[in-house]
Amino acid sequence: MEITFAWVAAAFYALGVAYAYSEARRSRPHLPRKALGALGVGLLAHAISIASLAIVTRRFPVADIHTALSFFAFLLIIAFFLAYWRYRAPSLGLFMLPLVLLVTVISALRPDRTFESPAFRSGWLWAHVAASILGYAGFSITFAAAVMYLLQERQLKSRRPRGFYYRLPPLETCERIYYGSLLFGFPFLSAGLIMGFVDASREWHGAWEFDPKILASVLTWIVYLVLFSAYLSGIWRGRRAAYVAIFAFAILMVTFLGVSFVSGQHGYFPKLGNIP
Repeated sequence: MEITFAWVAAAFYALGVAYAYSEARRSRPHLPRKALGALGVGLLAHAISIASLAIVTRRFPVADIHTALSFFAFLLIIAFFLAYWRYRAPSLGLFMLPLVLLVTVISALRPDRTFESPAFRSGWLWAHVAASILGYAGFSITFAAAVMYLLQERQLKSRRPRGFYYRLPPLETCERIYYGSLLFGFPFLSAGLIMGFVDASREWHGAWEFDPKILASVLTWIVYLVLFSAYLSGIWRGRRAAYVAIFAFAILMVTFLGVSFVSGQHGYFPKLGNIP
């Protein structure tokens, strides 16, 4: 049931993306209602998918890379709605919605369940996963704001802005989105890292501190700490901060996905199941 609703969510997300891109040419200050409606139905179906999995397993429904991606996409679409409501920047959807669609489709390629481990009953683990992925969602918006800032700045410097210039928010709005999402994401990433340490010290044995995923997570946190501190102090603003945010997001995605291939404790990459 959860896989079926995941595919329903992906279908409506795809419809919402199509509507959003078809209306982008008209430079409207808001997304069309049909796009928001399709995305809203997709969000509802996605919520049912996650809730049904939680009911069946009686645990927090994140135990492998597919369920983690599903939860990430779910939080990402919620973050998009909140950011769109707050800043009224429809162009944000041009960068975030395709990512939501892609991640949802990948997560729907669900393998057999991997909820047998008693480690998934730990409340510390649940809190660690939830806080970490909330941080990822916030930094996804930071990434989108950084890309929009660089594109808008390039259009302004060209002195001959093209049509895309009128679809992007002003640089000031990009800065506000950047700062707000960075301020949101960093505390959650920090909390997720701390709770992950607590859970690992309770559940794992041996030199767990040297697990590749943990080392990569610490490195990612340090990069965002530098970015967060430099931005607040005014050392990095504008273009420099945007480039660093893009670099940091690339490291974050490698930590989230790539390092799991070599992690002994986080290596949740079983074989793919069949598409329903």
